[in-house]
Parts: sequence; C-alpha cells; structure tokens
Amino acid sequence: HGLEGVDGRPADLAMAPAKSKPGPSRKVMKATKRKAARKPSKPQALKKALVRLARRGAALAKRRRKPHIFSERPGCAGLVLGQAPPGPRSSLPRGWRPLAGPAEQRLARLAGLPGPAELWAEFDRANLLSWYPGLKERSAKYSAANGYSLHQSDGDVFPMEDARKAAATLDLDRYACVLLLGSGVARAFGVKAGLLEAERRGGCRLLAFPHPSGVSHFWNEPANVQRAARVLKASLRWMRKGRSSGLRAGAR
Repeated sequence: HGLEGVDGRPADLAMAPAKSKPGPSRKVMKATKRKAARKPSKPQALKKALVRLARRGAALAKRRRKPHIFSERPGCAGLVLGQAPPGPRSSLPRGWRPLAGPAEQRLARLAGLPGPAELWAEFDRANLLSWYPGLKERSAKYSAANGYSLHQSDGDVFPMEDARKAAATLDLDRYACVLLLGSGVARAFGVKAGLLEAERRGGCRLLAFPHPSGVSHFWNEPANVQRAARVLKASLRWMRKGRSSGLRAGAR
C-alpha cells in the first residue's frame, strides 16, 4: 500500500499541486477595454429589462394611478411634484423618498434654506407617476454594436395620457403652491405658462420649474440659477405670508 496523506488519500494525490487556469486571451482583453471605455449608464441586461417594463406600463398605471404624497410635516402649504421614481420599487433603497439626494439639495439651496429637512418642512413631495414607467427603447443606429459611443443615457418613458389622468386625481386646493418639475409634468396639468412662471388654478399657483437633477442643462448657466432662486424664494415668501394670514384669521 502507498503512504496516505492527512486527508486519507494517497500521498501522491494529496500533495498534487493545483493546476493553474490560463489567463484571458488578447482578444478578450481588448473587448473588455472597449466595453469599459463606453461606460454605459446601465448594464445592457438591466436596460433590456427596463424596456420590457415600459411595455407593461399601462397595466401598472391602472393599478396605481393616484400619486403617493409624502408629508414630513402636517399642513404644508406647498407641494413639489416630480415625474416618476428612478427605478422599479424593488430597486429603491429602504425609506426612499421622491427627489432624495442631489435634487433636494439643489432645491434647498435655491430656496435659501439650510438643507433638505427645512425644505420638506415647507413642502410635501410626490412623483406624478407613482410607478416606474420604464426605459426608452434605443434606436438601432444609436446602439454600441453599431459603433455609437457618445451619449449612453436613454431616458425614461413618460406616458402623457397616464400622467394627465394622475394629475386629475390631485386635490390642488390643499396647497397654495405646487412646483411642477420638468416640462412633461407641466404639460400633464395643461399649464400654458412658461418656465419659472406660475398659473393660477383656484387658490393654487402651479409653478413650471426646471427639474433639479444634474441631467438638466438649464443649470449650466449661472443666470438661470439666479433666476430660479429668485422665483423659488418669492414663492416661499408668498406661501408663508398666506399661512400667517390664515392663522391670524383663524385666531379671530
């Protein structure tokens, strides 16, 4: 009998060195570098899944048509209304809120407030579509397979018919001012006012406001930033003045 190793196998098997795996070929390494250079905004498999999700958007809209409003403090006089969540519900972190992150930080700065906590003490927040409508399907001529390597963000679907139906469910009388973030949201309400201009609906002012995300080119111009800050600060003063008048009237 041969000698046994510590694991009970013959010593020559127990001590056999592990075979090394061959490294990647030069062709594979070049393909990997090309993929890294493109830096797609989302993995291709995920993009395909999100496009499929967009095709099922009508069914989602029927189930969840009314916007879900998040209130950090009762009785807010304002509402900030975005377009839709940034992804499917299962992909969002626990405790997620609309506009969380850089968007709410920009809005707080424009309003002259210390931070998002103070912003959400003045405004409720919601997305017009409470469900994620999916990713736009990319045209074949803009595919990486055909050599296109520039803009890799496809943008999200925004079904206008569903957005209008969602807008019709909102009780605007609850608010003195509603910020409509992005031209799509403003169109869903039938707002004819230009950007950074307000339109009255009863006692509510609907303010067409540029979306505060970094994707918007509006924020590249300092003059645009200054004008947006002036408009938002004026709206906040108007809201507070109306709230104070209401409190005084109620105290009589």
